[in-house]
Amino acid sequence: MFLSTEHHPQILSRDCYTSEEVLQKEIDSVLLPAWHAVALKSELPKNGSYVTFEMYGRPLILWRYDDQFHCFLNVCSHRYSKLRSDACGTCERLRCQYHGWQFDETGNVRKIPDAKSFRPLKQGMLGLKKYRLETCGELIFINLVDEGPSLREFLGEMYSTYQEWFSPDMHTAIILNRPIQANWKCLVENALESYHTTEVHPKTFGESPSEEDCEHQLEDWGSVLKVDFSQEKSFRASLDKFGHWLVGHQRTPVYRHVAHYPNVMIAHLSLYRWVECVIPVSPGSSTSIVRLMCHVGQKGQLRRLWNRYLISRWAKDFLCQVGEEDAQVMTQVQHGLSSIDQPLGGLISTREERVYHFQHYVDRAVNDRRGEPARDTIPIHYKGKTS
Repeated sequence: MFLSTEHHPQILSRDCYTSEEVLQKEIDSVLLPAWHAVALKSELPKNGSYVTFEMYGRPLILWRYDDQFHCFLNVCSHRYSKLRSDACGTCERLRCQYHGWQFDETGNVRKIPDAKSFRPLKQGMLGLKKYRLETCGELIFINLVDEGPSLREFLGEMYSTYQEWFSPDMHTAIILNRPIQANWKCLVENALESYHTTEVHPKTFGESPSEEDCEHQLEDWGSVLKVDFSQEKSFRASLDKFGHWLVGHQRTPVYRHVAHYPNVMIAHLSLYRWVECVIPVSPGSSTSIVRLMCHVGQKGQLRRLWNRYLISRWAKDFLCQVGEEDAQVMTQVQHGLSSIDQPLGGLISTREERVYHFQHYVDRAVNDRRGEPARDTIPIHYKGKTS
């Protein structure tokens, strides 16, 4: 059942999805202080492995050294060249592609070609800028500000859930960084509601789940959706049962979607777990960082390799199709938000109450009202109470 007894108004105005000024406020006050799920440990399989990417105008590099993971600004402190321009690779030390300066896991300079020409150079000068990095299960999180809560404090009561869902016995099935021409909040809001399912995903998800099968949970840190599909009788349900039999894993016919504000979401469906982190690039474009893991059976089983191919292939086809369907409609939403004329409306249904909850969070965070109660002018009607 849903928590709300009536619909809600749209809290965020259209310029919150199109304004450069608003986006910068969101980055400064909401996004930069947050922890971002950016990779899996399997993407850095051995010592020396690195991957590069960009967030909020910052070129970054993740590097594995002595079985520890590190995050640096991917810019040499000598003459500001990017250290590495390739997407991934392996190196014993981080080495600048321009003049060959080398750095260790602390970010300190370890080798300078023709070092005598730089005398005097004090120890510790010109090191790389390093960012906070922590792991939870197989997930790698980074934080781009020097101070703030630890990852465990940030995830709070959900920390153990992240550990359990993304455990080392899971197989990495999908690594996807997908550009989408829409504001970052559009992507988050789309993931928070099932109202669009029937129209946008008729062949993948089918009909939206009934209210009786849904349960919403709204918290200060985010929100949760649970859908019980134990009574579903369909080919998809039969395939799901067969997959569990192949893997030898007990079936749990409940879908759970967790949104950890502002921009990290994880989901649990049958044999699959996925995480998405949404990063704004501009007011009208974003990057969706998606990683999917799945059960393929116990190590040592002869059928594990077959399961890995079959289950991973199905997951990739399914998730990529769903993602493409969402990306297409998100582009149209962004076009509508950018209309010169103001459209009538702006309404959020009870089925979309997680969207209202998210908008309320963003509005209060950007305007520095996180410690205040909900605004009286926009009441939240919940069954049993009004706040």
